Amino acid sequence: MNQTKKLTQGAMMLAIVGALILIDRMTAYWFTEIIVLLMPVVIIMYAAMHSFKDGALLCVGLTIISFLLGNFRMTYLIYVPVGILTGLSYAYGISRNMPKRWLLMAAVITYTVGELIATFIVYPLIGFPVSQFIEEYRLAMTQTGSITGIDYTQIFSMAGLDFTKLIVVIYVISTILMGAMEGVLIHLLAVFLLKRFKIKDLGNTSIFDIKPNPALAYTGFLMSCSTFFIKNIQNETLYYIAIVVAILGALILMYYGYIFIILFGIIVLKRNIGGIFVLLCFLIPALFFVLMMLGFLYGSGPLRNMLEDRAAIGK
Repeated sequence: MNQTKKLTQGAMMLAIVGALILIDRMTAYWFTEIIVLLMPVVIIMYAAMHSFKDGALLCVGLTIISFLLGNFRMTYLIYVPVGILTGLSYAYGISRNMPKRWLLMAAVITYTVGELIATFIVYPLIGFPVSQFIEEYRLAMTQTGSITGIDYTQIFSMAGLDFTKLIVVIYVISTILMGAMEGVLIHLLAVFLLKRFKIKDLGNTSIFDIKPNPALAYTGFLMSCSTFFIKNIQNETLYYIAIVVAILGALILMYYGYIFIILFGIIVLKRNIGGIFVLLCFLIPALFFVLMMLGFLYGSGPLRNMLEDRAAIGK
């Protein structure tokens, strides 16, 4: 009976994915990205219900129907293996009862690596060079700047940065962030659906439980300070490395800053102002520097302690 139930569930999952792929074809492939993101979740759920080996067998079926029903579309050929590897790594972690943070890391790392391989290796091999994407990215930023009245070339030149070279670095980092974001989305969907269907409860994580790491905050601050030395670097390789270090440092501080804004709104103002603040940052770019400073003060301790004191008083 258990074997029959297992086969029935596997066939149903294959049928659902196959139906979604056919709908995707009929709508001119509007939903391909959604389907590719759902595949690892399907693998995770099936493996959690049965075993990692069963999840691996389901992957074979998903691969076959994706390539056949998807009419060998390039997006399926590239991203289905990425999604399947992400699902397998996550399912393996569940089978080993790994902590949720390791499951999240597995999803993020696997999907990010797959995104990088697809963007910088696979796409150039099939006739879509990276330089073409970077040029489109540069034109998009230039056009956006002209609409909002912001001259990005002048702004970055004042900071001692070459706009063209910076675009290359931004493109690489945006690719990494896109892969990481999709990995996080897979993790959140898996946690929600596993609990919703009473397959496995991985527990909940609240933003209040995210403890800042002072060492990481100081590291991010020092990394972002490397912008003061970039204009004096003559070696092109070192120049790119310095830009990457500076941007990653800024992202660390903005990450902590965004958490502070959300917690400050909830604890002090009694409303969520995170989305509004991010929108204001895009309208007033100088606010990104404010966000970085708030992130440093939150990550290093003072603002975190202030919020904890306010929360304790509120109770």
